Amino acid sequence: MKKKLLSLFLLLSITAGAQTTLFEDSFEAYNDFIIQNIGSWITLDLDGSTTYADDGTIVWSNKFLPQAFIIFNPSVAGVTNAASGNELRNYDPKTGSKYAGSWAAVLPGDGVGGTGPNNDWLVSPPIPLGASDNVVSFWVKSMSSSYGLENYTVGVYTGSGVPAASSDFTLISGGGSLTAPFPNWEQKTFNLDAYANQTVRIGIHCVSVNRYFFMVDDFKVTTATLGARDFFNQHFTIFPNPANEVLHLSAKNNTGIKGIQITDLNGRTVKKIEQPPVEALQLNVSDLTAGMYLITVQTNDGNAVSKFLKN
Repeated sequence: MKKKLLSLFLLLSITAGAQTTLFEDSFEAYNDFIIQNIGSWITLDLDGSTTYADDGTIVWSNKFLPQAFIIFNPSVAGVTNAASGNELRNYDPKTGSKYAGSWAAVLPGDGVGGTGPNNDWLVSPPIPLGASDNVVSFWVKSMSSSYGLENYTVGVYTGSGVPAASSDFTLISGGGSLTAPFPNWEQKTFNLDAYANQTVRIGIHCVSVNRYFFMVDDFKVTTATLGARDFFNQHFTIFPNPANEVLHLSAKNNTGIKGIQITDLNGRTVKKIEQPPVEALQLNVSDLTAGMYLITVQTNDGNAVSKFLKN
């Protein structure tokens, strides 16, 4: 069996039994009410339907338009909570001021452009997993219980490509759909060790039928903390670190480097190279903004992930 390569430099000090965060996002960095180009996230609006929304007089960008998920800021939108009455509502984020949400798709015959129910995906950036204890966690909530609780599933897409259909995902949430509670947020966690040492995207799939607003916040993927620096150094040499213009990478033990992917700490891919296997290469990093980056080295035996600092 080929030995899988994994090295995870730590952003925090190493402690026994600790977890390393591979990716996390609370959706605070994105512009209010956008429905596309949400960083490196992908949204799939597979129902293509117009959407319901709060009946208030305030109109925010993209209100009622066909969409999968929207970055929603309830304070800016001017929406209100209601703990009693005909329509119960709770728009509060889990943390911060924003979250990702999926409005109910209009059903056929109920309104112009209605082609629902919901068939909407929120798909994470590509995330290189570790060797063990890989876990994805996030928080979910139904904005209202007056029309029933929201339903969703969770799937995994392998690789760093771009999924286009629900069939591109393997469900990890079990048979049937899950239910998001109201009015409190609920944390959901799923083990990803079936995909250890692979690069994956995590998809959250809203499948509600004539509900209201499905909410997602505080998404995180973690893996077991390893003796990362020593392990990486056994297989690769990378210098200088910090780097200004050129980063030199060489492999040891006749390991062939067939690809490189550089991501920032928000999970955005900023540079990607694919090539026939070589034992050494030089990377031009002069065009990168100063800061910390993760570099994934792809080989026939698996992936190795390290970090470097761009001056």
